[in-house]
Amino acid sequence: MSDLDPMDQPENEGMELAIPFVVCDDHGGPYDAEAFTAGYQAGRIDMALAAAAAVGAKSASYTVYSTLVHQLELVGMYRGFPVMTAEQPEEAQEWTFVTFAVSEDSA
Repeated sequence: MSDLDPMDQPENEGMELAIPFVVCDDHGGPYDAEAFTAGYQAGRIDMALAAAAAVGAKSASYTVYSTLVHQLELVGMYRGFPVMTAEQPEEAQEWTFVTFAVSEDSA
């Protein structure tokens, strides 16, 4: 049995968006929800890498949709982080841990 207080646990097992994507087809909009969500995540990581580069960061790590890994590698290169490592956990194949880094030549 767990030591966790049941009152401290979330009410549901699933995840929900704080702000729903109302432009997606499941809300009557024109965009595919899965593609829109992937694009949203890729855009957020692109912005974060741009900010990291602006302040001189040498690396940045994120948990991302596994299906985005190859596209995000291109985003990392574009933002000055050409070295990317990816680790996909056995227990959650839909997620991948990625770390973007500057090359040793530019460090």
